[in-house]
Amino acid sequence: MFILTAPTGAGKTALVRELDPSRFEILSFDSRQIYKELSIGTAAPNAEDVQKIPHHLTSLLSPSESVHAGMYTRLAEEALDGVLSRGKIPVLTAGTGFYLNAFLFGMFPVPSISQEIKEKVESLSMEERIEELKRLDPKALLKIFPNDNYRYGRALEVNLMGTVWSELKLEEGGGVISSRNLKIQGAYFLDLDRKELYSRIDARARQMIEAGMAKEAEKVAEKYGEDCPGLQSLGYNFALENIKGTSNLETFFGNLSQSHRNYAKRQITWFRKQKFLEPIHPKEAYDKIKKI
Repeated sequence: MFILTAPTGAGKTALVRELDPSRFEILSFDSRQIYKELSIGTAAPNAEDVQKIPHHLTSLLSPSESVHAGMYTRLAEEALDGVLSRGKIPVLTAGTGFYLNAFLFGMFPVPSISQEIKEKVESLSMEERIEELKRLDPKALLKIFPNDNYRYGRALEVNLMGTVWSELKLEEGGGVISSRNLKIQGAYFLDLDRKELYSRIDARARQMIEAGMAKEAEKVAEKYGEDCPGLQSLGYNFALENIKGTSNLETFFGNLSQSHRNYAKRQITWFRKQKFLEPIHPKEAYDKIKKI
């Protein structure tokens, strides 16, 4: 298999769109693109992309459903087995490094959570969960997607059970590398010049707004509620502010773009620490995949 990771806006989708569908299929590791009805604000592959080459793990879950690494891994294993059964080469594209690593190398040994702790955490607001994590495990906040209330709660539950969530290590021998005896043909991190990346992020933020991200957020909020897991995705809080009239378009654009820049910085930091990933320019990555 082939692995292609990148920060938001770096051009993963555009790159894999050009691959030969008779040889490759895509497994997406993006904790936000897995949601239906939120394609604009998550920059999910569109119908044309999916027609060109099969994509798995995108537009799969209702915005009302929570997703976690264990669930994502099970879904990804099913998709992977399907790709392999068709004699295709799986190309793993990832923006959510945490899920990718869990899939490849195994899950974290998370302790069993008592009902008492679950109820305690459920009673806390997102702000209260963040404050508790600052006190108990501040490093956890550096690893969690911004505004991911579910993940804040999960990390807090683990900490309240006496285990430091941010210090959990992957179990040895787990993951599909071992269980499926797969060979990684190439594992890359799309490493763009920071100025070029930020320019791409700005352009994409404007595209999202022009395509109707605010209306998309409004529609999902009316159907599932503003607090639904899907709307915890990056930038939808700003979309809801705009639809309510508490921000104008320029403020919406500024906040959306900056939040994506901040997230890209965190993704870059994560991917650069993964020793199995080689930094590479998108064009060079495309050339390498075609040569497989």
